[in-house]
Amino acid sequence: MIDIIFAIKFVHVLAAGVAVGTWSCIALFMVLAHRSRNTAVVALTAQFVVRAEFTVMTAALAVPAVSGVPLALAIGLSPLAEFWIDVSLALYAGIVLCWLAALRIELRIRAVTRQAALDAVVLPTAYGRLFRLWCMLAVPILAGMIGLYALMIWQPRLD
Repeated sequence: MIDIIFAIKFVHVLAAGVAVGTWSCIALFMVLAHRSRNTAVVALTAQFVVRAEFTVMTAALAVPAVSGVPLALAIGLSPLAEFWIDVSLALYAGIVLCWLAALRIELRIRAVTRQAALDAVVLPTAYGRLFRLWCMLAVPILAGMIGLYALMIWQPRLD
Protein backbone atom coordinates (compact mmCIF):
# COMPACT_ATOMS: atom_id res chain seq x y z
CA MET A 1 0.00 0.00 0.00
CA ILE A 2 2.86 2.36 0.76
CA ASP A 3 4.08 1.99 -2.84
CA ILE A 4 0.70 3.11 -4.17
CA ILE A 5 0.67 6.09 -1.80
CA PHE A 6 4.20 7.01 -2.86
CA ALA A 7 3.34 6.73 -6.56
CA ILE A 8 0.19 8.85 -6.29
CA LYS A 9 1.89 11.43 -4.06
CA PHE A 10 4.91 11.59 -6.38
CA VAL A 11 2.73 12.23 -9.44
CA HIS A 12 0.59 14.73 -7.50
CA VAL A 13 3.53 16.77 -6.20
CA LEU A 14 5.43 16.56 -9.50
CA ALA A 15 2.43 17.88 -11.45
CA ALA A 16 1.95 20.69 -8.93
CA GLY A 17 5.64 21.59 -9.28
CA VAL A 18 5.40 21.58 -13.06
CA ALA A 19 2.36 23.88 -12.85
CA VAL A 20 4.12 26.37 -10.57
CA GLY A 21 7.36 26.26 -12.55
CA THR A 22 5.73 26.52 -15.94
CA TRP A 23 3.42 29.35 -14.93
CA SER A 24 6.32 31.22 -13.31
CA CYS A 25 8.35 30.91 -16.51
CA ILE A 26 5.40 31.92 -18.65
CA ALA A 27 4.84 35.00 -16.50
CA LEU A 28 8.54 35.90 -16.64
CA PHE A 29 8.70 35.48 -20.43
CA MET A 30 5.55 37.55 -20.95
CA VAL A 31 6.88 40.36 -18.76
CA LEU A 32 10.33 40.33 -20.39
CA ALA A 33 8.83 40.33 -23.88
CA HIS A 34 6.51 43.19 -22.91
CA ARG A 35 9.41 45.20 -21.52
CA SER A 36 11.30 44.80 -24.80
CA ARG A 37 8.51 46.72 -26.60
CA ASN A 38 9.63 44.83 -29.71
CA THR A 39 6.53 43.76 -31.62
CA ALA A 40 8.16 40.67 -33.12
CA VAL A 41 9.53 39.55 -29.75
CA VAL A 42 6.15 39.95 -28.07
CA ALA A 43 4.39 38.12 -30.93
CA LEU A 44 6.83 35.20 -30.88
CA THR A 45 6.73 34.97 -27.08
CA ALA A 46 2.93 34.98 -27.12
CA GLN A 47 3.02 32.16 -29.68
CA PHE A 48 5.28 30.03 -27.46
CA VAL A 49 3.33 30.90 -24.31
CA VAL A 50 0.03 29.75 -25.82
CA ARG A 51 1.65 26.51 -26.96
CA ALA A 52 3.08 25.91 -23.46
CA GLU A 53 -0.30 26.66 -21.91
CA PHE A 54 -2.08 24.11 -24.09
CA THR A 55 0.51 21.38 -23.70
CA VAL A 56 2.25 21.65 -20.35
CA MET A 57 -0.13 23.71 -18.20
CA THR A 58 -3.26 21.83 -19.20
CA ALA A 59 -1.70 18.55 -18.10
CA ALA A 60 -0.06 20.09 -15.04
CA LEU A 61 -3.40 21.45 -13.85
CA ALA A 62 -5.39 18.32 -14.68
CA VAL A 63 -3.16 15.75 -12.96
CA PRO A 64 -3.39 17.14 -9.39
CA ALA A 65 -7.17 17.33 -9.76
CA VAL A 66 -7.30 13.68 -10.80
CA SER A 67 -4.74 12.43 -8.28
CA GLY A 68 -5.85 14.42 -5.23
CA VAL A 69 -8.91 12.39 -4.24
CA PRO A 70 -7.25 8.98 -4.68
CA LEU A 71 -4.27 10.25 -2.68
CA ALA A 72 -6.47 11.47 0.17
CA LEU A 73 -8.35 8.16 0.23
CA ALA A 74 -5.12 6.13 0.09
CA ILE A 75 -3.70 7.89 3.15
CA GLY A 76 -6.98 7.52 5.05
CA LEU A 77 -8.45 11.00 4.72
CA SER A 78 -12.02 11.82 3.80
CA PRO A 79 -11.52 14.31 0.95
CA LEU A 80 -14.50 16.56 1.70
CA ALA A 81 -14.25 16.30 5.51
CA GLU A 82 -10.79 17.88 5.86
CA PHE A 83 -10.58 21.64 6.27
CA TRP A 84 -7.32 22.01 4.36
CA ILE A 85 -8.59 19.89 1.46
CA ASP A 86 -11.79 21.96 1.22
CA VAL A 87 -9.75 25.18 1.21
CA SER A 88 -7.36 23.64 -1.36
CA LEU A 89 -10.24 22.69 -3.64
CA ALA A 90 -11.73 26.18 -3.44
CA LEU A 91 -8.32 27.74 -4.10
CA TYR A 92 -7.70 25.30 -6.97
CA ALA A 93 -11.06 26.20 -8.55
CA GLY A 94 -10.16 29.89 -8.34
CA ILE A 95 -6.75 29.26 -9.89
CA VAL A 96 -8.27 27.30 -12.76
CA LEU A 97 -10.87 30.01 -13.43
CA CYS A 98 -8.18 32.72 -13.43
CA TRP A 99 -5.95 30.54 -15.60
CA LEU A 100 -8.72 30.00 -18.16
CA ALA A 101 -9.33 33.76 -18.30
CA ALA A 102 -5.58 34.39 -18.66
CA LEU A 103 -5.38 31.80 -21.43
CA ARG A 104 -8.19 33.52 -23.29
CA ILE A 105 -6.35 36.83 -22.97
CA GLU A 106 -3.11 35.18 -24.18
CA LEU A 107 -4.93 33.96 -27.27
CA ARG A 108 -6.08 37.51 -27.96
CA ILE A 109 -2.58 38.87 -27.26
CA ARG A 110 -1.16 36.32 -29.70
CA ALA A 111 -3.59 37.38 -32.42
CA VAL A 112 -3.09 41.13 -31.90
CA THR A 113 0.70 40.95 -31.72
CA ARG A 114 0.97 38.53 -34.64
CA GLN A 115 -0.98 40.93 -36.85
CA ALA A 116 1.11 43.88 -35.66
CA ALA A 117 4.33 41.94 -36.40
CA LEU A 118 3.09 40.99 -39.88
CA ASP A 119 2.16 44.61 -40.56
CA ALA A 120 5.52 45.75 -39.11
CA VAL A 121 3.86 48.27 -36.80
CA VAL A 122 4.30 49.09 -33.12
CA LEU A 123 2.27 47.28 -30.52
CA PRO A 124 -1.34 48.50 -30.67
CA THR A 125 -3.21 50.02 -27.74
CA ALA A 126 -5.37 46.90 -27.50
CA TYR A 127 -2.23 44.95 -26.60
CA GLY A 128 -1.46 47.23 -23.64
CA ARG A 129 -4.99 46.81 -22.30
CA LEU A 130 -4.82 43.03 -22.73
CA PHE A 131 -1.42 42.83 -21.06
CA ARG A 132 -2.64 44.79 -18.04
CA LEU A 133 -5.62 42.43 -17.69
CA TRP A 134 -3.28 39.45 -18.01
CA CYS A 135 -1.02 40.86 -15.27
CA MET A 136 -4.03 41.31 -12.97
CA LEU A 137 -4.75 37.58 -13.40
CA ALA A 138 -1.13 36.43 -13.17
CA VAL A 139 -0.75 37.67 -9.60
CA PRO A 140 -3.63 35.64 -8.10
CA ILE A 141 -2.65 32.60 -10.15
CA LEU A 142 0.90 32.60 -8.78
CA ALA A 143 -0.22 33.48 -5.25
CA GLY A 144 -2.85 30.76 -5.38
CA MET A 145 -0.34 28.15 -6.53
CA ILE A 146 2.01 29.09 -3.71
CA GLY A 147 -0.93 28.91 -1.30
CA LEU A 148 -1.78 25.42 -2.57
CA TYR A 149 1.78 24.29 -1.97
CA ALA A 150 1.64 25.70 1.55
CA LEU A 151 -1.62 23.84 2.23
CA MET A 152 -0.18 20.57 0.86
CA ILE A 153 2.79 20.85 3.20
CA TRP A 154 1.12 22.36 6.27
CA GLN A 155 -2.25 20.52 6.13
CA PRO A 156 -3.92 22.63 8.84
CA ARG A 157 -6.77 20.93 10.67
CA LEU A 158 -9.59 22.37 12.73
CA ASP A 159 -9.57 19.54 15.31
